[in-house]
Amino acid sequence: MSDPVVVTGLGILGIPPLPDTALLSEHAAVLGGAARHHRLLLQDSGPAIRLAGANRGPAADAAHAYLTGDGGPPHQSADLADRFTVAAAGLVISQHLVEWIGTLLAGAAVAAVAAVAFAPHLLPRVSALARRVLTMLREALSRVGRLFAALLRTRRARRIDTVAARLHEIWRAPRWLPGGGYEPRLKTTKDPAWIRRHGTDEVDIANTRYRDLPADWQKENRDSAAVGVRLVDDGRRRGADLTSVEFMEEASEQVHIAWLDRNGAWAPPEQRLPYRELSEEEKEKDRVVVRAAVDLSLRGRRR
Repeated sequence: MSDPVVVTGLGILGIPPLPDTALLSEHAAVLGGAARHHRLLLQDSGPAIRLAGANRGPAADAAHAYLTGDGGPPHQSADLADRFTVAAAGLVISQHLVEWIGTLLAGAAVAAVAAVAFAPHLLPRVSALARRVLTMLREALSRVGRLFAALLRTRRARRIDTVAARLHEIWRAPRWLPGGGYEPRLKTTKDPAWIRRHGTDEVDIANTRYRDLPADWQKENRDSAAVGVRLVDDGRRRGADLTSVEFMEEASEQVHIAWLDRNGAWAPPEQRLPYRELSEEEKEKDRVVVRAAVDLSLRGRRR
């Protein structure tokens, strides 16, 4: 892309120079090295886990629980290794895309120089072709970015999304219709990206999967799920029995307190009561959050 003819042609077409792909390659190499480093750390944690598991006593049990828990160094190292690997792969794919599109644009640039010299009437066609190619690059990089952004989400974020999606399914389950689909529940959204994609600000939240909801209609489920996941993680760290009635009620009370912090300004009087004074129907709304987070945690431990 540094050839004088190509540079001149890009100037004629009004296309800025493409980024230096060598930098993408260098960053990918650094991320790959970081991934290997964390995989070595993960291997080194094996003896420590075996040692903690072979001993008995409060200190050894606590060390074993810390090392094998979701927040322990082995899990964090595995998570970081996976995320660095994914990020490096994203940069390599982006590099290949930029180089491929760059080849096409270089051809268009040469054609533009030739058109100016020998066939000016062809220049608009060459310009239109170059713009289409540049649009292809932007769309491709945008899709790659969205894909790898999803893959790079932390395990905790993925767990929160899983619980939030479960809460949405529980909410809409009673609206299932015998003929298929759900009883509609139309709402408006202020999510500009969602509105741009769908051409409307109206969304049927009952007939829309959680992952396809606008951001503002995902928010409450995600906020509740984040509280539930945090409470379950805290419970596991202190050795609580996640299946006990005691843990369920303690955690549900915290879910209710957090919900009031977010929604107390508009909540009706019967929902602004302390948890212990709520009706069973209202308490069950908080228990659903805890139950979804506990179920996900227990499934993860059985794997």
